Amino acid sequence: MDTNQMKDQMKDFVSSWQKRLEEMQLQFSLGKMDASESFEKQKDQLRAMLVSMKENIEKGTDLAEDKATEMRTKLEELRLQLALGKADGMEAFELQRKKIELAMHEFYQTGKQNFSGNYEKGLEMFDRQSEAFKTGLDIVKIQYNLAKMDAKDEVEEKKKELNDKIVELNNQFKSIQETAMENVEDMNRQLRENFEKMKVYAEGWFKK
Repeated sequence: MDTNQMKDQMKDFVSSWQKRLEEMQLQFSLGKMDASESFEKQKDQLRAMLVSMKENIEKGTDLAEDKATEMRTKLEELRLQLALGKADGMEAFELQRKKIELAMHEFYQTGKQNFSGNYEKGLEMFDRQSEAFKTGLDIVKIQYNLAKMDAKDEVEEKKKELNDKIVELNNQFKSIQETAMENVEDMNRQLRENFEKMKVYAEGWFKK
């Protein structure tokens, strides 16, 4: 993957994530935001990334076969964790999340040991997707929490608060598209900052 390909994939990633945020906004406004369904959609996005990673490994000619085999194994382990089925409640969600994030971590660490050259750019894209996925799961966790609340007024207040945060995050992604799409490093920096803001917000939510 050369620099231009990396830039194109980053553009596609930002565009895809922004569309996902817009979809979340719409579902919230219609009162149709189901946590388990949102979790499945987050998985779908990561699955699409795995297809791309697998293709890069299969097409590559400069990766030793033993290393390629190890990467395929880690990729398959992650794919299996993404195929566990719907999580009907917070407990099932947390269990699946733990397994998926562990498999993501193992794939990334194995990739750092085995990949070099152009493969490293693909691994960097995987890392960005992983951050986006975890941010999405922070939002999903809040949704599961909202479903457990009893007081209607409090639920509506919290829904509005979360919706406002998603709008803010979406606007930041629009800003990235307008100002940083030609500079991969600047794009990466802004993405990391936005994901970190959402992480801090989610952590603060559960401390209230």
